[in-house]
Amino acid sequence: MTTQAPAVATLRLLGGFQVSQALYVAARAGVADRLLDGPVALGVLADSVGLRPDPLRRILRVLGAEDVFAFDQQQDVVALGPLGHTLVTGGADSVRSIALAWMETHYAPFAELWGTATTGVPAAELAFGRPFFDWLGQDSARTATFTAAMADFTLAVRQHAFSRVELDGVGTVVDVGGADGTVLAGLAERYPAVRGVVFDLPHVVRGAEAVVRARGVGDRISVVGGDFFVEVPSGDCYLACFVLHDWSDEQAARILARIREAAAVADARLVLVETVLDVGPAPQVAQLLDLTMLGLVAGRERTTGDWRRLLAGSGFRLERVRATEGPMCVIEARRLP
Repeated sequence: MTTQAPAVATLRLLGGFQVSQALYVAARAGVADRLLDGPVALGVLADSVGLRPDPLRRILRVLGAEDVFAFDQQQDVVALGPLGHTLVTGGADSVRSIALAWMETHYAPFAELWGTATTGVPAAELAFGRPFFDWLGQDSARTATFTAAMADFTLAVRQHAFSRVELDGVGTVVDVGGADGTVLAGLAERYPAVRGVVFDLPHVVRGAEAVVRARGVGDRISVVGGDFFVEVPSGDCYLACFVLHDWSDEQAARILARIREAAAVADARLVLVETVLDVGPAPQVAQLLDLTMLGLVAGRERTTGDWRRLLAGSGFRLERVRATEGPMCVIEARRLP
């Protein structure tokens, strides 16, 4: 195995932003979709996806080195590489929607990371002139793109965790920050006795009714729009998937306070699907997500101790943290009487 010189290794790291842009171009053009049926001559591929052959060749050469595509330079033929299926539209572990959304939502803010490091103000707020979620909610198309990215993230990264969520004995589960309802619909399929509520901002849950109907659970799952800093629906179990990490400890405590107030039973269950920095097989994913939080919002990824303190201070007892095969954990807690 060849060992890279330190400067070469660092240059590869510095070029990461260029690789992400190359992935964006490939994702936007639908290159992986076009290669599903097998290798294609580069000229034919370029014509079919609406790109010029020479720029596409040079982009795919770079992505070939990253195992996304297999590029035969002698034959000028392109095929999917080991990672290529992750850019296929609608694939089981596709991240294509993430590649499209992050260009719009992440790329510009991270040019302001120095400002965050010196002022503590999230880079997105410096770039957009307002908090990230305020900026996101101003444009319906932007919101739809981001929601699609989160759906891809659910399938690609969090799916292992959802299979570990246990809802035995639950009457009504409220999915706080439930977005398009994909998560709760899947859990309702597994637990036919469970009823539930998908709860999120009105413009975010707009498409959730169609999702729960399509999954055949529309008779048990309702969709409610609102602000979880103000009030949440009543239930005996609360689910929050990748929600609290978006917020500072003070803001997360406010969300937990609304949940505690609304709980229909004294020992209501709380189930969080989040990364835990000191638990799980992929700590580097949690660390990168923590950097994402630093750049976009006031939130953060947390350790087990951080979660225990946050929950205890908000009237909940941490019962256990369950690692999964992926980077996400299932955090189980109970409301204190």
